[in-house]
Amino acid sequence: MNNSTLRVVTHAILIIIFWLVTPQIWAVDIVLFEEDFEGVPLESSIKERIKDKKVWSGAPPDGWEITNENPDDLGMPEWRTWAIVDLEWWTATAEDQRRSEFTGAHNDGKGKGKGAVSDPDEWDDWELNGDPDALSRWNGHLITPSIKIKGAAAESLILKLDSSWRPEDTQNGEITVSFDGGKEERILFFKSVGIDAGAHTLVTIPTLKLKEEKINDGEQINETLEIPIDNPAGAAEMIISFGVIDAQNDWWWAIDNIELISTAFDVEPRDKLAVKWAEIKVLQ
Repeated sequence: MNNSTLRVVTHAILIIIFWLVTPQIWAVDIVLFEEDFEGVPLESSIKERIKDKKVWSGAPPDGWEITNENPDDLGMPEWRTWAIVDLEWWTATAEDQRRSEFTGAHNDGKGKGKGAVSDPDEWDDWELNGDPDALSRWNGHLITPSIKIKGAAAESLILKLDSSWRPEDTQNGEITVSFDGGKEERILFFKSVGIDAGAHTLVTIPTLKLKEEKINDGEQINETLEIPIDNPAGAAEMIISFGVIDAQNDWWWAIDNIELISTAFDVEPRDKLAVKWAEIKVLQ
């Protein structure tokens, strides 16, 4: 065996030993789940001021769930819980009120095309069957399907989404997660502080060490949120829930372009061995 052949064989043996004794390697920024709501078929509006076709749906994307926690016959039909809508139509029929800062391309709005919207303000503005917010608080949740996260390192997940939130009075917002069927854990809480105190939001995000940080009204209408998640080691699946709770005739929460990212996701060694064997053959 000449020296050149010996070097190739030695190199191959070292590579194989390395991959066999190394249980995993880590790649960065692997997208495990994403949703932009563009695939949701839209229907005609029901009672809203601007009548149009293919602008609204009470059905979420496949595998998702929308909870209806409000009286079935109370308030504007389109907004009795979360809805998937054409965001430009939503802005127009709700008479804007700064919604276009999220939906308007001329404003560099982050909400594009279709998005998920909860709008207690519009819900309460239809009083043909009474005074909605005098009879009930508005509560509703938008819930993802079970998302496979097996292989994500502990505390390596980040939830990213475009968000339009405007606070007033009692309206609160939350994002919760659960792992492998376990209890829900809150990863974000928006607490509205009423207009008598100057409308603002107290933002709590535990993984960012934020606890009731004051954000003024209007400063969260067009933003991208990136929320680190303390996922436990070995978790295989997770569910994410977006909720608006305890609302009256307040404002809204709209979301779009959701991504769940792992910054450290393992790759099976055998997959890498196949690549290395190809490299070895080329060397030979």
